[in-house]
Amino acid sequence: MAPKVKVPMDFGRHLLASPTHNNLTLNTKEGGKVRASSVILSFNSQVIDHMTSTLHMTSVDMLEFSEAAVQVFVDSAYSGTAEGINREIFRDINKMANVFEVVWLVEKCSEYFTEVTNSIVTPSYSELLYLFEEACFVFENLNKKDYIELANDKIQELNWKEQFIDKYLENADRLSTKKLDMVIELAGSDVNFVVQTLVNQLTEMFKVQGPCLPVSCKYLLDTMDLSLCVKTERRGFYQLFELLENLPSECFKWGYNLLLRSTKEAASSDLLN
Repeated sequence: MAPKVKVPMDFGRHLLASPTHNNLTLNTKEGGKVRASSVILSFNSQVIDHMTSTLHMTSVDMLEFSEAAVQVFVDSAYSGTAEGINREIFRDINKMANVFEVVWLVEKCSEYFTEVTNSIVTPSYSELLYLFEEACFVFENLNKKDYIELANDKIQELNWKEQFIDKYLENADRLSTKKLDMVIELAGSDVNFVVQTLVNQLTEMFKVQGPCLPVSCKYLLDTMDLSLCVKTERRGFYQLFELLENLPSECFKWGYNLLLRSTKEAASSDLLN
């Protein structure tokens, strides 16, 4: 086990060029190799300490990470700073910091994401998409939702929830169920934003392909609380079920149960209030 050393610490970037010190090889996605000191990395990471001190590993496969990101990861461990992080490699750096349990670097990644979030002051789909996608990646791969909260808060702060949801769901069938869950979470009580987008999409789809229900659409309808739409946007709610009436007969029972459940939940909520 590596002796106790308080990190982050500036061990000196000049050591990066030392063939004597750099006894550990990190194999990257592109087939590249980044050399580093097992001792310095072990000071920063108990995981790497175990790999090198207990398992006696002299190389570590980091094949899902780019060489540029791995180099910045190593540089951070040597310098005690995270100044090399940028948008292009943030995802890799953040995942490495979490996987290898570099606690101080995890915190720096969180600070970086917060800075990027705070820098967005006017609505821009590409900017907000970056936030949302990175937040979804962290949730899907690291099971952390704090980034999602930051991204959602920013989208709501800019009053751009409806526009973002409409644009993001253009490729709904390519989204994982976890990402669809995040869209529902972003919508919150404004499920009518999702419903109206689905109504528009289904209307156009039925004209071209005939009545059919995409998997993503069914998942959203099964998962959302449609009773909220009954209260806030009845027109969209009725438009949705008028469209669903055109689906093949095998979908009738599903559609009927969905309608029954939604209206019952809305009625129960009204009674409680």
